[in-house]
Amino acid sequence: MLERATLETSLKPFHPADRDSWEQTARALFEQWTPLLRTARTCSVLLWVSDGSEILDWAGDLDDELEWARYIGFCNTGAGPYGEPKEPGRVAVPYRDGPATLRYADVAELVAILRRVGTELGRPTEVGATFDPGPEFAPSSFKYERHPEVVARGEEIGIGPIIQMVRHFSTLHADERRYAAFPDGIVEGTSFGEFLGRQAQHYVDALGFDYLWLSNGFGFSSYAWSELGETFDGARFRSERVGELRDRALGFWADLHAHLRVPVEVRGTNQTAGIDIGADAVPALEIYERGHVASPPPNSPWGPLNEDFGIELAGFMSRIAHLPRGSAGYRFRFYANDPWFWQQPWWDFYDRQPFDIDLPLAVSRLDQDGTVHGAREVNVLTVDTAHGVLDERCGREVGGYVARALEARPDAAGPLVWVYPFREYHEAMAADPSSIARPHAEDWALTAAINAGLPLNTVVSTDALPGAHAAGALASRVLVVPAGALADHVVEVLDSHARAGGTVVVHGSTAGLGARALDLLGVGPTDAGVAGALRVRTALGGDRVRDGELPRTLHHEASVSHGDLTEQVRTSDVEVLVTVEGTGGTHPWATSRGVGAGHVLWARGSAPFTYAPPDARGVRAHVGVDRSAHLDPGALLRDVVGTAGLTVGHELRTPASGRVVLTVHRSDGAWWFAGYLADTTTSVRLGLPDGAPLLTQHSCWFDDGGATYHLTGATRAECRVLVRRARHGTLRCREVAPYPADMSRALQVEGLHDADVALELPPAARLRLVVAGQEVDCGPAGTEPRRHELRGVTGTLTLSWQELDR
Repeated sequence: MLERATLETSLKPFHPADRDSWEQTARALFEQWTPLLRTARTCSVLLWVSDGSEILDWAGDLDDELEWARYIGFCNTGAGPYGEPKEPGRVAVPYRDGPATLRYADVAELVAILRRVGTELGRPTEVGATFDPGPEFAPSSFKYERHPEVVARGEEIGIGPIIQMVRHFSTLHADERRYAAFPDGIVEGTSFGEFLGRQAQHYVDALGFDYLWLSNGFGFSSYAWSELGETFDGARFRSERVGELRDRALGFWADLHAHLRVPVEVRGTNQTAGIDIGADAVPALEIYERGHVASPPPNSPWGPLNEDFGIELAGFMSRIAHLPRGSAGYRFRFYANDPWFWQQPWWDFYDRQPFDIDLPLAVSRLDQDGTVHGAREVNVLTVDTAHGVLDERCGREVGGYVARALEARPDAAGPLVWVYPFREYHEAMAADPSSIARPHAEDWALTAAINAGLPLNTVVSTDALPGAHAAGALASRVLVVPAGALADHVVEVLDSHARAGGTVVVHGSTAGLGARALDLLGVGPTDAGVAGALRVRTALGGDRVRDGELPRTLHHEASVSHGDLTEQVRTSDVEVLVTVEGTGGTHPWATSRGVGAGHVLWARGSAPFTYAPPDARGVRAHVGVDRSAHLDPGALLRDVVGTAGLTVGHELRTPASGRVVLTVHRSDGAWWFAGYLADTTTSVRLGLPDGAPLLTQHSCWFDDGGATYHLTGATRAECRVLVRRARHGTLRCREVAPYPADMSRALQVEGLHDADVALELPPAARLRLVVAGQEVDCGPAGTEPRRHELRGVTGTLTLSWQELDR
């Protein structure tokens, strides 16, 4: 069960001119989202009043009027904060005729109503206040007229004019205006952290809020939507700025925390923790360990906006690998509606399909004793539309899909586990600022692999790795490890895992690695390297092009790939899997080395993009790899991981055709597959180490140990049947009525010819098997193992089971 469900809403459904309806609207809000609220112990309402300027402007008088988010479209355009002009139809339009004025006392009354109604309906309810650093939601005289000095501008750091947001570590000019926490005005040089902390505490006390939410990367980056920032301009990493930026960022948090007593929750940036380090020198480790935030940032809502679900999933996992001090867990956030703009994602982006619910809720983290944790909280951004409509279909459908996903939440590590060096990346930045290029490159490489179909959705921090390994939670799992994690104590665990029969896949440059790490890999750096367009030789092949071939060159962009590719084999027991050749020589891109009973693989990794030269405005465009001309480096890394037995491949109409984004997790003994396939002309081929997965309620073509599916845009499917060997042909697995009556469930598999089959059962299940109409002896009741294996099966197989411990 979830600990908390948070319903985010603007003020638009609560028409200020119709106060008598507020309680009725509040009841409708909670009742529409009953399917979600039933999954949680407590409830919260995150109230989007304005853009945070209501906190900055607060003078302490409840009778004062406030500016509120009553528009559709971009606000503050007169200040030019967007880096580009906005066409008139997209500039702030009132959401209804004659929206009423609003006083602080009205907000306080609404906060009390929401808390009381939610609690009366049986769910202890808190209400959160919001601060957004940007210009979009409401007019802000504080940010763009009175104190423009607090606004960060991309031109100042060489990345061109992009959206202007408040810089968290800025300082304020003198201001004689009265503010609640500064009745005599603002003194020149007051830190924004102190100002916001004191104002926010006064505001939440007076209006009855319980916590503060910091939106859109505030507190982490001043350029939270950009992959460029204070320390990376698209051409070079500015390591000389790291020390100053870390100190100023931590100064903001210290000042805020010194004056703000309520919990602080954060949205974070659109990137991963490692990309944040490279782009902005974000000191997230210290922010976490000093207890400045109540929980880590959730998944970014930008996945549906740009269909980059790899960055959404990788960013999510990177930020939850390590928890803030005192945090009990992490949250998933779903972008259901947009109360400020014309898009309504549940309809416009998702087509009412739940892939961006199922994918992130398949994510889990491991703690130091090997326990698996899924999301503890769920936020819905938002429950109201830009026109202030509370559409009951959204609550019913989204809430129902979340509840469905939670029925099969992860209860064991997935087949692939990302060993994330949250501590090592941040400590390296503090000790050696030039190291920031490594996490930036390694996270981008991994993100590209997820976008190419790598089903990576379990993460463990290097802090928790030794304990999780000792507890047996990583047994039979493939560990995916960035080279930046290879401190000696981590190498010791990885070596032990491999010697016991496991697989370790390390990706990234070997430059600067220690002797123990290089010995584990069997490859190491040399003085000469290659970059640019490289000819590739490989026997790996997860993807095929119908009536064509994949390109045979790889573009290695050194500036965003942690330098040139310089590695060479160091020991004779290394097998080269992928070779690249360019001007300057030939180098391995991927290798395999036997270690004990297992294997250690290494893949160099290459960035999936380049940056174009600055345009006329001085902005560098992110240019993705042209897959019609070059191999996708993410797909190449995915195929290296696939040599361990978990294979994902595609039959593409063209080399540039879309690939699936996929998660695979374990729950109650089953494998669960969730996927999003934007290009449904692509077919997907799947294989697990123990056989080809037969997805329940699906048909597949089985050949050469793999199962090929024609998936729809959104897939969520259970798998309890694996086929290791069978005659080529169509296999179908479907749910059937359980028989006899004491059985809990039954599945039927059709199309088997001389097949070897493995069945994955819930713990403590009594199994009944019927093959070609004949019942098969499964042994005494209750004695079957979790897995049951059959050989030489021909005909229809029906398995039914009774779950004895339910």
